Amino acid sequence: MAYDPTINTQFDGTRKLIYSFNIDNSKDGSAGTTVIDVSGLAKGKQNQSCNRISLNRIWFNISTTAIADSATLQWENSDGDETFLVLAGYDDKNFSSIGGLVNPNTNGNANGDVNIAIPAHTAGDTYSIVTEWIKYYA
Repeated sequence: MAYDPTINTQFDGTRKLIYSFNIDNSKDGSAGTTVIDVSGLAKGKQNQSCNRISLNRIWFNISTTAIADSATLQWENSDGDETFLVLAGYDDKNFSSIGGLVNPNTNGNANGDVNIAIPAHTAGDTYSIVTEWIKYYA
């Protein structure tokens, strides 16, 4: 079957975004990428558009047949997407003490979007990711 994740925006406020992503073990086969499009998020208090997000916290439970099938989080940049986190196994990470993980690309070719990429998945592989993001405005 084709790449078919379940995606839910749990909360999209003026300061935070909580986003969940799941692929259950009934799917198999193809690779895929899901984009968190910051331009489509709720606007700020003064009606500003969100232009970037930073990863504040993440919870994940990923079970794959091959380590190469691990999920990756990528900053979307015009000169190529940049992987900033590879997810395998079961864990949680809290980056709030450093203000979250922020796209370091400062030369103007970052659009603020984030990709959740699955290179491939085999029947029986499962992916469950919940993320908390801090929103920034232009």
